[in-house]
Amino acid sequence: MLPVSPRKSPAGLDALRQRIALLERRTAIPEPAGSRTMAEAWRLGSGVLDRALPESGLALGGLHEAASAASGDGPAAACFLAALLARLRRRDGRRAVLVCQSRTSPFGRLYGPGWRDLGLGPADLLLLSARRDRDTAWAMEEGLRSASLAAVLGEVESLDFTLSRRLALAARESLTPALLLRRDGLGPASAAFSRWRVAALAGRADPFDEAAPGPPRWRLDLLRCRGGRPAICDVEWNRETADFGVAAALADRPAAPRAAARRPALARAAG
Repeated sequence: MLPVSPRKSPAGLDALRQRIALLERRTAIPEPAGSRTMAEAWRLGSGVLDRALPESGLALGGLHEAASAASGDGPAAACFLAALLARLRRRDGRRAVLVCQSRTSPFGRLYGPGWRDLGLGPADLLLLSARRDRDTAWAMEEGLRSASLAAVLGEVESLDFTLSRRLALAARESLTPALLLRRDGLGPASAAFSRWRVAALAGRADPFDEAAPGPPRWRLDLLRCRGGRPAICDVEWNRETADFGVAAALADRPAAPRAAARRPALARAAG
């Protein structure tokens, strides 16, 4: 540890304190009025979840991880992160999103119509296919440090603490959100700002076509959030408002009879 000279000027000491605070990931460096800050809220639109998050939202300059609750919930976790991106695009619609996917992903390639249904079209996305998790982490870090993207999303089998810390620092310095889909179940320690476990829920039918699937639903388990508290909430994605509303319970009852099936009975009664 280097000694500090007692003759060091106050300005020099202040600069040193600010540098140490940055390395320790504190928000000690003053920013101009009106600029974006690390703690600027990225609200989800769900009161239960937003109240559990610091500043009532996720930090823009942070790493946020999600994993599936069970082996079959991987696509649900990916869809949740994609919905987060769609919500972010509502507030930052000018810049593209970098999506880094593993070539060995068990979930297959990205499904364009599904992303478009969430509100993300081809012009919004930059797609990259990586062979190894380290390649994915490198591409994500480079994208974050460019400070020219709305957000960065990556998929990995696992990631050690050192690489997750590099991503977290790059996200903080550029004030660009980093989203990470982990296939290891959030096992190892991580430098992530928030960690989520996601499970798919049965959904209701589309209100305009009973044969079509309705909006996606998830059980979101907020396991850890710096400055926040754990929370569990069942949510439903609202395509029109791009937010997460509390999912109402589904009733188990027979389907309503069709109007065509009731007409003969009405005709006999009239005759």
